[in-house]
Amino acid sequence: MAGVQKFKKILLIDQNGGYVTVSPTMPVNTKDTAYKVQISPVNEDKAGSVEGSFERSMEALMSSVAQELSKALKVDQLRVEVMTRLTGIERRIDTESLRGVEVEKCRKEIREIRDQFFESQKKYFDYLKQPTFNIWHWEPNEMLSLLEHMYYELGLVQEWNINPITLKRWLLCVQENYRNNPFHNFRHCFCVSQMMYGVINLCKLTESIPLCDLGILLTSAVCHDLDHPGYNNAYQINARTELAIRYNNISPLENHHCSVAFQILSKPEFNIFANVSNDTFKAIQNVSGRPDWRVKPRARNERNR
Repeated sequence: MAGVQKFKKILLIDQNGGYVTVSPTMPVNTKDTAYKVQISPVNEDKAGSVEGSFERSMEALMSSVAQELSKALKVDQLRVEVMTRLTGIERRIDTESLRGVEVEKCRKEIREIRDQFFESQKKYFDYLKQPTFNIWHWEPNEMLSLLEHMYYELGLVQEWNINPITLKRWLLCVQENYRNNPFHNFRHCFCVSQMMYGVINLCKLTESIPLCDLGILLTSAVCHDLDHPGYNNAYQINARTELAIRYNNISPLENHHCSVAFQILSKPEFNIFANVSNDTFKAIQNVSGRPDWRVKPRARNERNR
């Protein structure tokens, strides 16, 4: 209201002297039944206290924001430096005919750079193991890095002797094969994978389940909705879509996701299982290829959007 200073009490009074509650259902204010406006001062000490408290809160908030921005800038600078170095090494391995010793030297350098980066981001990686991890704060390239970290932290890279560059390429290809759906997109893939990773850590499954089986669980979570068209099985069957016909109405989506996953793995540049034994790969195929075994843990992060 024009001319009214801060911390003033404004009251509306009707023709009968009663106070009017301001709400959508309040009586209509007409010329014949006009409300009277009463303005009264608030205790100055109280007003000053409120104003001072507000200013202090704003100062604390701005200080906190400034600190977080400073941290974020440092993290970004480190990320750019690390990614530049990694890209240079990977380009050398890709384009040059390096001897085995030189390739191993490059791999060692990649591991050292990654360890350096992970150590600087340790609190974020500890947070990644929690069911309260907020998936909405991360960009696609960051989600890729976090998925890559899961494979290193669980020891799957060593267990399956995965080429670091192949792991990167495979994750990028997985990302490209998630459609831009409202729900079944790459962020949903990351959400389910992060929850599986959290369950593995919180339940200490590494103490009771073989590492290879845990790797199958995590990889199934990563691939569980590949190339999802955005419509469920009931729609596929009722609409007699190509997928429903191809799989004879038997879990068409699940079979399709699994098929796309193994199509990606069939290409050498994306095959993270290239160095496992034939028996291990057959076991991975047998477990991952069963639609009733597909991993879909309850993704709390998405329910709390």
